Amino acid sequence: MSQDEIKLEKPLFYNNPFGLRFEIGPSEIGVWANREKSQLNEEYFKAALERAQSIFNTAFTSSDDISIAYQIFSDGRRKIKKKCHVLRQIKIEKSKEISFSEHRELYLENLNYKCEYWHRATAHELTTEDANINKILLALINTDFGSRQPSIGGECYFINHTKGLVLNLYDDRGMDVVALKRETLLPLYKRHNEWILNYDREHIDEVFSQI
Repeated sequence: MSQDEIKLEKPLFYNNPFGLRFEIGPSEIGVWANREKSQLNEEYFKAALERAQSIFNTAFTSSDDISIAYQIFSDGRRKIKKKCHVLRQIKIEKSKEISFSEHRELYLENLNYKCEYWHRATAHELTTEDANINKILLALINTDFGSRQPSIGGECYFINHTKGLVLNLYDDRGMDVVALKRETLLPLYKRHNEWILNYDREHIDEVFSQI
């Protein structure tokens, strides 16, 4: 799969014909440990990470050819540092290339000035063993909680060139997995059906429950 076949723009689920949307942070557990909302519930974050890991491990195998793309909004001055959390989790010597690129075809309605763009760093030709996937997933789950580390801003996309799919954990609440073909996502749909986000379940069932 060419990296450009699926546009790396959130929400992936609504921008692609074949997609799944999962609830990552279990609503039945809850993010807060008390009514005063002064203490975060560690069980919630533990369960969220376990779900994210399980879905990722179904979508990606150790033999798959993958890329990891990390992107941030830039006003023309902001850049992605080589020591940012995502890139530090990748064994750089295992990647054939780390490419840096600028994109103005993303989120067009939010680009008000010519100097604004999305800055992307992509590590190419990896396997799942070439990166600490769990630390990246944890940082994405922590995105909206400044007191929890590691945490990152920006967007991270895991691209599976072998299977033709892209996975995006957008925060603790959910994860999108999209593909070029419906059949690619059927194993995920069947194995993790109970975690499908109820808000989008009716549409997802219409697409994937067909024989």
